[in-house]
Amino acid sequence: MVEALGARMRSFGLVLHGQLTEKQWKEFLVAVCDAIGMYPVGEPAVWTYPLEGKGGIGQTLMLPITESFLVVDTWSDHDGAYLFVCSCREFAIGVVFDSAESFGLKPSAAEDGAFFHQLRLK
Repeated sequence: MVEALGARMRSFGLVLHGQLTEKQWKEFLVAVCDAIGMYPVGEPAVWTYPLEGKGGIGQTLMLPITESFLVVDTWSDHDGAYLFVCSCREFAIGVVFDSAESFGLKPSAAEDGAFFHQLRLK
């Protein structure tokens, strides 16, 4: 039986080491979206920090998808980023690692370098 979209939210977070340009981060989000079999509903939105003197040094890029969203929060002063994939459809986590490596990013191997969690509305 196929579960109705929205009944469950899957969230996956991953620490990535390395730096990309804004254009490359956008391409990375689209590549991850494609790799997990999801569908973008627009172009990635970008916020650059510090903004009005607040925030760290980096960017937040968000790609809305028909199944929820992908976000990468970059920290150039720490040589890395956090990737978050939130989806109401199942997806293979391994392809996210493969996508990161294809962009020259190194996924964290640390115990606290990734998480996966599911939420259920009912």
